[in-house]
Amino acid sequence: MNTITVRGFIFDVDATLVDTTSVIDEIWKEWSAVKQLNFTDVRPFVHGRKINETLAEVNPKYDTEDGVLEVKRIAVEKMKKAKAITGALKFVNQIPNGMWSIATSGPRQVAATSLKASGFNLPDVMVCGEDVTHGKPHPEPFLTAAKQLNLLPQQCVAFEDSPVGIRSAHKAGCFTIALTTSHAKHELEEANVIIDDFADINLIFTKDKEITLVFHKWLN
Repeated sequence: MNTITVRGFIFDVDATLVDTTSVIDEIWKEWSAVKQLNFTDVRPFVHGRKINETLAEVNPKYDTEDGVLEVKRIAVEKMKKAKAITGALKFVNQIPNGMWSIATSGPRQVAATSLKASGFNLPDVMVCGEDVTHGKPHPEPFLTAAKQLNLLPQQCVAFEDSPVGIRSAHKAGCFTIALTTSHAKHELEEANVIIDDFADINLIFTKDKEITLVFHKWLN
């Protein structure tokens, strides 16, 4: 398969649209230092998860409302220096507003800060950590985004960088595209298509409210 036609696009934010991998590490390094913890013990739990889920994994005593707010404050400041993933801004700017959305485990304020800092206009539909009961890998984030786009998940393509995100989108019923921005190819094999870069896809506007994706390079 080298083409698919969809009506909606659902994007993760961190390491999918915005190069936040190093920034996220900085957030949790600072938090770890404050708590006198070793960051290497914290890092396995930080990517692709809601803040409260990370805190609970590290130690349930940190999973409190004040604990989440503490991390959010650090994150908002750090995300102000975030940059777009190569090719992401050009790719997204081709898609009409109303046809694309966000599904992220991160808090709305943090996601909005990183997207704006990277040059993105915020979409009408943003499903963030506080909008769902179950975070990734549960399908709720992508099911919610598709519903708010007034589409079936099967009419949407989801872009992700992490195994938990791919699993979430796949369970929801979306066609899934994985970017190798934060994980190795062998970790992303649940995705329908694995690519290195947004430049590996061309968009063709076939008719009203339909866009065809043409893959001219993929890894699986």
